Amino acid sequence: MKTRNAKNAIGLSTLVVLSLSAAAHATIVTTTGSVTQIAPPPSCAPGALIGFTAFTWNEQQNVPLNLIVDMVNNPGSSNAPTPGAINGTYSSHFLHFEQIPGVPPATGTITYAQPIVAVIFRNINLDNSDGPAGAFGTIYPTSFPMRGLITAPVSFVTINANVLTFDLSSVFTFANVNQIRVITQAPAPGSAALLGLGGLVCFRRRR
Repeated sequence: MKTRNAKNAIGLSTLVVLSLSAAAHATIVTTTGSVTQIAPPPSCAPGALIGFTAFTWNEQQNVPLNLIVDMVNNPGSSNAPTPGAINGTYSSHFLHFEQIPGVPPATGTITYAQPIVAVIFRNINLDNSDGPAGAFGTIYPTSFPMRGLITAPVSFVTINANVLTFDLSSVFTFANVNQIRVITQAPAPGSAALLGLGGLVCFRRRR
């Protein structure tokens, strides 16, 4: 009986750790509107990721970042941003929209598991953050001048707590791509381990 209990405890602890690990890394919680959540793509250079919707994905998570950013005010809007700098451990995420001619602008929301710390939407700051914050294996259009919120203030994003709201459109007379990098707080260190231990304690008490 003790052997069975021990095996059950090990199995439960494994499930708890795996589920908490998945939750900690599932940093995009929900999306609404004209946006599709995907795995990091091979490329988001011009012409590589065109669609009827915007695309969003998680980039690096729980990594040290020291970056110049375009907006640190939360709540805030890209039409009235407070620029600044961040230095600490964060998670990064990306929003991309290269519009098909004739398709309406992409509008919607993205909710993250953690509060939004900063937003990057100017080409030079996107370029400088591609290396430290970008997803491994994804080719970004670094040094391409027509990236970011290129039709601002027509295209814009707003943030409030852990929710980003976007309204993105393109200009079809020249190559351009709307791209936004979102930086969120990292989960508190050790929270998953503590919760896992708490689950084991409860299990043992019940037995």
